[in-house]
Amino acid sequence: MRSLLRDRFSRPLDPRAADYSSSVEEDQSLLVPDLVGSLAHLRMLWREGLIPDGDARKLHEGLTALYRRALEGRVKLDPALEDVHMNVEVALTSRAGPRAGARLHTGRSRNDQVATDLLLYLRESSWAVETAAWRLVRTLLRQARGPAGRTTVLGRTHFQEAQRVHLGQVLLVHAHRFARDAQRAEALRRSLRHSPLGSAALAGSSLPLDRGSTARWLGFSGPNPNSMDAVSDRDPSAEALFLAALVGVHASSLAEEIVLWSTPELRQVRLDDPFVTTSSLMPHKRNPDLAELARAEAGPLLGLLVAHLTVQKGLPLAYNRDLQALKPLLREGIRRTIRLLDLMEGMLATARFLPPGEGSPSPPATLTWSVEAVDALVRAGSPFREAHRQMAAFVKSLEGQDLPRDPRSWDRLLEERFPALAATGFRVPRPEEEPDLRRTMGGSHWSWVRRDARNLQAQAGAAARRIRRERLAWERKVRFLLEPLPPRSGRGALPAEKR
Repeated sequence: MRSLLRDRFSRPLDPRAADYSSSVEEDQSLLVPDLVGSLAHLRMLWREGLIPDGDARKLHEGLTALYRRALEGRVKLDPALEDVHMNVEVALTSRAGPRAGARLHTGRSRNDQVATDLLLYLRESSWAVETAAWRLVRTLLRQARGPAGRTTVLGRTHFQEAQRVHLGQVLLVHAHRFARDAQRAEALRRSLRHSPLGSAALAGSSLPLDRGSTARWLGFSGPNPNSMDAVSDRDPSAEALFLAALVGVHASSLAEEIVLWSTPELRQVRLDDPFVTTSSLMPHKRNPDLAELARAEAGPLLGLLVAHLTVQKGLPLAYNRDLQALKPLLREGIRRTIRLLDLMEGMLATARFLPPGEGSPSPPATLTWSVEAVDALVRAGSPFREAHRQMAAFVKSLEGQDLPRDPRSWDRLLEERFPALAATGFRVPRPEEEPDLRRTMGGSHWSWVRRDARNLQAQAGAAARRIRRERLAWERKVRFLLEPLPPRSGRGALPAEKR
């Protein structure tokens, strides 16, 4: 069996070539999808009369046994057999016998096999990524809706103080980003509509294959309408790695906030002990190392996407062995993405956000209310540009001076400089009052923050229920494929296949 697919040649592959061309290591993740696809293909071949009944039943028993062992992690692929497909065929032949084992590959090629395996793998992976992303969203929501969410913090642009906002609104920004990532995972899964199985090497088959049935049994809406596209398309893998890269970018932004908030200068968050380290030299240090590692993850994930697209570039139709190099990139990207989301969820779930006065410094004297003062001048009748110019000149006149911390002192200064403000009833807000002055839809007023959180919570709940329904539907299809082949009843649809 070690000389499989070498009948065309007089000599075996050079050991270096065999080692270089083997994809067994990355194919381990494709083992279960390959077995499920083989079960669907076998059922179709049997129903179409392309495999004798006795051989079909032996093959089905063998595939079922392999599937159950694979789920338990008890099937290890042999690197000498090049890839997952050859490993399955050899294992199946040793169990069902050489004559039966030689029949399963009827009407298919490793080209359409691997394309099908990848889509099944991506379907399962997209559920895992979406679930992990929504879990992180729910954790951010718990923090945003809790007591810490109403803490007033400095919102920044260009990392300069801008306007005061509720911490909850800041956390919801990150929740929205990961919610969009979760929705992208769902969209990716929904785009996996067409089954490549039965496209063979590139041009289909002269055998009477029922591609519609195998597509339906495997959870697709139908067969890919172009057999050459079916075996060469790797767009879904590229889209998955784009999603992974974007998750990395979003996690990097959140991790950077955590690193900054952990500094003694800001002291806005205290990470739980399991998510910090200390220095090998300085025992007083409390380093946010895990957040820093998460911040770095965007680099490798972006690199995997660029590598994937570069391999795809300029390939002639249809299948080329270059595509094998994409499998480890995809597997690594999925692995890193799920691990990153899980880390961020654990870190945020146990983090304690500190209100002013509890570990964090008191709110510094700032001029973040200057925007509201300009708006008050506008209400008094001043054109916005003129009001902005006047307030900017006032701010400039204060440079180098110690700013008063008492809002009442500011009120007196403003009344002297801007008499028109007295008629508007404007007064300088206390730091905790400032966010609730902005009532426009989606603004920093707590009612909008609360509504935003409530809507995201509803989306997360609906997504969890949908994922559960989708997975149950898929499990029913797999259970059907694992059912013993029914008694032969002639060609035509079997009642059980309508599930």
